[in-house]
Amino acid sequence: GGLNRDLLAEAAGDGAGIAEDGAGDVERQGQQVQLVESLGYALLLASLTTEQLSTIGPIPLTSPEGIQNSPRALLSLLFSLLEGKLGIRYWKKTGIVTSPILESDGQNNNDTSIMPLSLDGDDCTFPETSRWCLGALKNLTRPTSLFPSSIGIDEVVSLGIGTATAKNNDDKDEEHHGSAHVAARQILDAGILPLLLRILKNKESSKGDNQNYTSSTLYGWEANSAQDAALYALMHMSSVPEVRVALREDYGCVEVLASILNYGRIVGDRLSKAVTGTSTAGEEEDMELAHSSLQCLKARLAISYLILGTEHDNTTPSKYGSVTILADHEVHSIVELLSHCLQGRAKEGPGGYSAVTFTLKGVLYAIRCILYEPKNRELISSKAKNGTRLNALLLKSVARSLLDVDNIMDSEAAEHAVVSMHRMSLYNLDEAEIGFASPFGKDCVGGVFLPDAFGDDGKNMQAKDVVAGVLTSYIKKDGISLRGRHAAHQLLFRVNYLRFHGFVESLSYSGKPLPSKADFDYSGKPLPSKSDFDMDEKMLVAIRGIPEEELCVNGAKPREYIFNRAVARNEKEGGVGSKIFSSVEGGPVGGGPNIFSSTYLAAEELVWANVTAQNQNGYAQDTIAVANNIAYYADGLDVYYGYTWKWEDGWGDTIERIYSAAATVDEMLVPEDDDENDETQHSEPYSPPRKGFLGRLNIPNHG
Repeated sequence: GGLNRDLLAEAAGDGAGIAEDGAGDVERQGQQVQLVESLGYALLLASLTTEQLSTIGPIPLTSPEGIQNSPRALLSLLFSLLEGKLGIRYWKKTGIVTSPILESDGQNNNDTSIMPLSLDGDDCTFPETSRWCLGALKNLTRPTSLFPSSIGIDEVVSLGIGTATAKNNDDKDEEHHGSAHVAARQILDAGILPLLLRILKNKESSKGDNQNYTSSTLYGWEANSAQDAALYALMHMSSVPEVRVALREDYGCVEVLASILNYGRIVGDRLSKAVTGTSTAGEEEDMELAHSSLQCLKARLAISYLILGTEHDNTTPSKYGSVTILADHEVHSIVELLSHCLQGRAKEGPGGYSAVTFTLKGVLYAIRCILYEPKNRELISSKAKNGTRLNALLLKSVARSLLDVDNIMDSEAAEHAVVSMHRMSLYNLDEAEIGFASPFGKDCVGGVFLPDAFGDDGKNMQAKDVVAGVLTSYIKKDGISLRGRHAAHQLLFRVNYLRFHGFVESLSYSGKPLPSKADFDYSGKPLPSKSDFDMDEKMLVAIRGIPEEELCVNGAKPREYIFNRAVARNEKEGGVGSKIFSSVEGGPVGGGPNIFSSTYLAAEELVWANVTAQNQNGYAQDTIAVANNIAYYADGLDVYYGYTWKWEDGWGDTIERIYSAAATVDEMLVPEDDDENDETQHSEPYSPPRKGFLGRLNIPNHG
């Protein structure tokens, strides 16, 4: 694999596509290895039947001028012969394939469905060669451990509204890129991706050397099967930011991946029992379901990159409906995958994977993308202990990045973990602290953010202090992004209102009723075990070294109606109120009436719009505090943040306030006394003291 990656990187060239006329590429011969084209040519030939090979006849190895054809030229000639003699069509548009290879009966020239392709038995002349080629493509496209996610989902709010911007990769080390981005582009240019999609459309799979055996479970593709390798290759390509839009918009990859996920949803109960070890269906069916579960996991990661990891705005996810929503069985698989990746450990048995199959950074990015969808946050939080497990693993990931204990985490990976924790946090509010039940679904009531403490008895540390220490250290680290810093600030503001309960030991899995090798590590402990979710002593010692006064911030207590009561925002015309943030680039957000489903959503948009200025002067705004203020002013007629606010249900409009727009400006811009009550709930809006962020840190010592 390493030699091939080096050759491919050297052969990157300009990524030109197949020559239109199929002639030998004289100028580039000897200059490019064209490894991807060579594999594509061999794969396409090997996938044909004996009859098809006989029909197309020999392929000329040299051009009419006697010059040896390059692999690219041979592949182009083969595509032409397939279309001319077999009606297997290949279409190009500006050098990019825009329609998949189709099998036609010669009667319906407008057919655009992807026809399945079997590489088993009599359907394929050289099935072993086909699988070898697919395995090579899988390895060539495999991303390195620190491969850049590149696209930052700078969404405006954490409850589903947002925009995305592309990050600058100039500061990424080239060694971290590997050859995945080169291979992905060359697969598109060579025109062989449609062939991979046809292979993935074949739902059934053979068993071992018995090509006549058909699994009763669809998409139950075994390891190293043709479809298994093709799906890995597609998942790897989906992780490359430069090609995501093409995969999604031009090739129909989302539809192919969705068919795998939809089947998993149909047999969800059976898959859930198979992945959690509670199935009684029988060894053979459980094995097939385990294989199917792994294919669903790969499809989920790929589709999360394609839909939620692009530079497009927030309208992209809405076009694909429920395909971005997890099925129940996927929650366990994703948490388990993150646990194995964090430990650098393989999952053995059917549906397993090696320690290097997935990268920790890639999995963290997929989780960040998955949690963009609010229904996924609610689902994970409502599943017994899985939400707590996920939060513990995310926190541990950030801690490891700060300690530099290995080379599998960088600042971008840490950002993915912090943003994911931020998205999960509102689903674990402590009813005893905030005074009302969680508004994010009845199944999330009583959800636990983290256990009470980490560490062994006698040397343990309160989990709230661990969160404060890790995130405070993260904020102070050089080179972190605005998005990561903002998410960490918000977590610190609300940490006193999150629920910490239970013991870390309770997060370990109990194992299957009939344990197998796959259930235990070498010490005989069930996997994932307590150590997966706990902080080791090295981490806790480092956290204890942070000065006590820098451990957490006392943010505003949320008011009950800021999460589930719609509010209208109207821009103030003229007057001092509309000039409140005129010094901030871009001025007030928006330009006309806007409806938000909650004041919290409105607050997140306002706070994020000013996040650059906040980070420049060390001042961070508490989103919940701003939401509380919006709720306060929605009861009256005053201006806040340059806007007038009104409840959509009409209640509270007749309440008279004595504060003018000018008074509101003074209240927002004049520093308050340090002893201002941070939790004012009724008579006055909350405005935090304008001090540096670390200057407002305050949390009692839990010993």
